[in-house]
Amino acid sequence: MSQEETNKQLAITAYQRIFGDLDATGVDQYMSSTFIQHNPTTPDGPEGVKALLQMLISQGVPKQKIMFKHVVAEGDTVFLHSRYEMAGKEWRFIDIYRIEDGKLAEHWDAMMPMPDERGNNNSMF
Repeated sequence: MSQEETNKQLAITAYQRIFGDLDATGVDQYMSSTFIQHNPTTPDGPEGVKALLQMLISQGVPKQKIMFKHVVAEGDTVFLHSRYEMAGKEWRFIDIYRIEDGKLAEHWDAMMPMPDERGNNNSMF
């Protein structure tokens, strides 16, 4: 398996375990201790992700199977396009992870809830 394929599998497995299964032990297993977070609402490091995870759980976000529409790897970077349910709405996410030494080392994202009224009939996913 190529390094890019290995990185894709790592990102998918980590994302499902942490955000789909709501399993904080996945943070320790899959994230670097120096994890850099580019989402301005979440602190750097594994503890920031664990706090986010606890917030999701406290808001009643269910355990769920994450649906990945696109998974693309280029070098040490993996792009995930996924569907997620949060606060009673469907959301679409684009998460970008940089992989270093077999761990998620850096993260960027963009997210969008499914709108109540659509401007077109095109699929978001």
